[in-house]
Amino acid sequence: MWKKILAVLVGLVIGYWLYDDFDPETLNAKRVVITGASTGIGEQIAYHYARFGAKILITARREEVLKQVVDRCRQVGSTEGQYEYITADMSDMSATQNVIREATRRLGGIDILVLNHITVMPLGEWKGTPQNLSSLQHIFDVNFRAYVHLTSHAFSELEKTSGSVIVVSSFAGKVSIPFVAPYSASKFALDGFFSALRQELRMKNCDISITLCIIGLVGTDNALSKLMEFRQDFLLSVMKPATPTDTALAIVKGGQRRVREIYYPYLDVRIPYLLRDWLPNAIESVTRYISTPSHYKR
Repeated sequence: MWKKILAVLVGLVIGYWLYDDFDPETLNAKRVVITGASTGIGEQIAYHYARFGAKILITARREEVLKQVVDRCRQVGSTEGQYEYITADMSDMSATQNVIREATRRLGGIDILVLNHITVMPLGEWKGTPQNLSSLQHIFDVNFRAYVHLTSHAFSELEKTSGSVIVVSSFAGKVSIPFVAPYSASKFALDGFFSALRQELRMKNCDISITLCIIGLVGTDNALSKLMEFRQDFLLSVMKPATPTDTALAIVKGGQRRVREIYYPYLDVRIPYLLRDWLPNAIESVTRYISTPSHYKR
């Protein structure tokens, strides 16, 4: 009997993985704001929304690159579609309010807010130096405070539309990773804040959904260059990076389905997270081993 029960459970789990209730038609004409959209995952998110007929405003610091992404959105989407951009530095909290104000003015409102931007940070040991402490402030401003400010400024528009907030986080926000302590801390902070906010919204029957995206190793140019610079040869040899476009599609799908959390690539991030509290020493040992650069192992 227990074998039959186990087979049923395994079947249900496999069926859940394979079942895809994503409905791209619901994204047509949705008004979407995407931060960190000049390269990598954010750029690919913009292209997917363009293909699905959404109206888009993207933001990042580099205007020329944003123009190129908008032009590409016109190519993959509708020539009559609305694709806007605004430059913004997310370390400046006043810029977050301006982004939401401009998005509301240009798009006529906001249905989906995709928070994707991060600051590029050096990999290395935490030594408590003045430089460490200075970079910590900057990382939290960009990777955490700006997310909170953008969401807060967008509240009124999202309430009108029963909209969605998609928070692009990281495996490092569920399982601590050595050599990126400030980054990992900022991603843990996102989990804490937005998980609490989700509960508050439900308590007051506010139909704004929050989807937290726990993303593993993705082969963006920035990520790969940093790993190679820090000589994390072993990590790259044992883990195959996910493609930015596949990762972006998983994020778009999760947001459309209004799920609580997504994990991508699923097995790479979900299983270690599930084992984190059951086998903490073992998970930390494996994490240390695969993330230690080659010159530390000599």
